[in-house]
Amino acid sequence: MQVTNILKLGGSVITDKKKHYSVRYVEVYRIAQEISLAYNKCSKRIVIVHGGGSFGHITVTEHGGVEGLAALSQVVYFMRELNTVMVDALNAYGAPAIPVDTHAIFYRSCEGDLHCFCKPLEEAIGKGAVPVLYGDVIFGCRGVEVLSGDEIVWKLSTVLKPCKILFASDVDGVYDRPPNEAGARLLKVVKLSNLEAIEFGSRGRTDVTGEMRAKLLYGLKYWHGGIVEALIFNGLKKGRIYNVLCGRDIPGTRVIL
Repeated sequence: MQVTNILKLGGSVITDKKKHYSVRYVEVYRIAQEISLAYNKCSKRIVIVHGGGSFGHITVTEHGGVEGLAALSQVVYFMRELNTVMVDALNAYGAPAIPVDTHAIFYRSCEGDLHCFCKPLEEAIGKGAVPVLYGDVIFGCRGVEVLSGDEIVWKLSTVLKPCKILFASDVDGVYDRPPNEAGARLLKVVKLSNLEAIEFGSRGRTDVTGEMRAKLLYGLKYWHGGIVEALIFNGLKKGRIYNVLCGRDIPGTRVIL
């Protein structure tokens, strides 16, 4: 059975979080080129999920949440704008990318379970398309909420089996303390069952969807036997996205149960 690569592009990789609605076009085009090259040479089954960066997070923060209709519509609008930039870049370099609105296929139940109407997604992948989803607002039994790209990735892994989960971040992986502190050490392996041993820091930033710890806690919630590999690596380093999609070893933190 073919393995599906689920690639998460962190918002800080494709946008400048310090500037409102600022795309890092040089990085977006480089990443699109690497993904397209991998698609045409070694990996036809790719799903991309990107974060909100300076598009989603700023909009949510400015509105103080997503409860109002104005906040809801603006988050959807700006996230679609960012999604279009990514999809257009991928197609320009030869990957048949298609946009997928997260809010149209995900729903949160009253019990807190995340549900996905993923059949169209599976069919698209089977036909050779590259679906591109994004962190978004979704509807649920208890109202509107922000759904992070990280949780989307882990949830998709329960459907698209077997799969590799690949988190492209703006740091080299998971550290034993905030990576800007002296003596911070990159962890080659992180056990989800031993998260309490790691000190996580915000590095001066606060995400409305959480930080590195939340990324790993989703893994603890959704982990299953169909995950071939889970890796957190630096997506700003040239060549790493291409190499990891083609199954080559790259520096980073491997996540295990």
